[in-house]
Amino acid sequence: MSDEKNFNQENEEVEETVEEAVEETIEETVEETVEETVEDVAEETAEETANTIETVAEGETEIETQDGDVSETDASETEINEAVAAAKTAFENVQSDSDNKSKKYAVIAVIVAAVIVIALIVVGIVKLAPSLFNKYNRQGYVDVSGRTVGEVAELSGMELDEFLEMFGLPEDMPANTTESAAYNNIPFVNMAETYGMTTDELKEILQLGDEVTDETTWGEAVDQATLGAYVGEDYLDSFKEYYGLGDDVTVDTLWGEIRQTVEEKQKEERIESEKEAEQEALEAEEEEVEEEEDEEEESTDDTETEETTDDTAEDSAE
Repeated sequence: MSDEKNFNQENEEVEETVEEAVEETIEETVEETVEETVEDVAEETAEETANTIETVAEGETEIETQDGDVSETDASETEINEAVAAAKTAFENVQSDSDNKSKKYAVIAVIVAAVIVIALIVVGIVKLAPSLFNKYNRQGYVDVSGRTVGEVAELSGMELDEFLEMFGLPEDMPANTTESAAYNNIPFVNMAETYGMTTDELKEILQLGDEVTDETTWGEAVDQATLGAYVGEDYLDSFKEYYGLGDDVTVDTLWGEIRQTVEEKQKEERIESEKEAEQEALEAEEEEVEEEEDEEEESTDDTETEETTDDTAEDSAE
């Protein structure tokens, strides 16, 4: 009788130990999973898991042996298996909810990304607006030099309004107008004065008609000149070769027909030249740093040599 009592007591202790282990395993699994999900989904899942634990703990599952008696050992194993299955199901539910949330977050992320892109575009437009809405910069002249009329005026030691007045340029021309646009907007009469000529003399050289007047801009006027007059027949072949112009370009071709091609090449050459200058400056800076490091190294070596000499002298004196 005593042995049976001890046996039953041991079984009860084993059952309690197993139940506690099951509860701890399930709670740990659910807690780790819940931490990776959205708070509201985690709370719902935790409640469902808690109910499952309570059901398992109450021992509602019973397994009958062949003799019709309940086997406490088999029941305990069944409880463990069902608890593990419950935890797995809970995890899958959380993961499923998490995936659904992830899809929602993905949509939100796309919207946020689109907003950022739009914001960047707006910022770009704001920065470029002064240039984009500059009517002179939109006349189609290639920015060959990369400078603005404001910068050219400053380099000349003049205020912008003084510079504009000197060349007869419009008073409303903004400082960010490209040098090319400003140059091509100089009135023909002012350009003639720059060359030390009268309007008629310059028109004769360029073989321009009466449609060109004092107020005609330089760009409009020179576009009507033939290459024979503007470049010169003697230099046309070398000019065509340098700028890669075809046989269809002749002495009678107007400058305005090939101006874009010529100026684009000039712009490319300017950019390439600037890159080379930057590279040379960078290499010179690196060489200077290396020279300084070599000098420091030599200085350190000299100091160490002097210290060694002094130590040797002291040893000899002793």
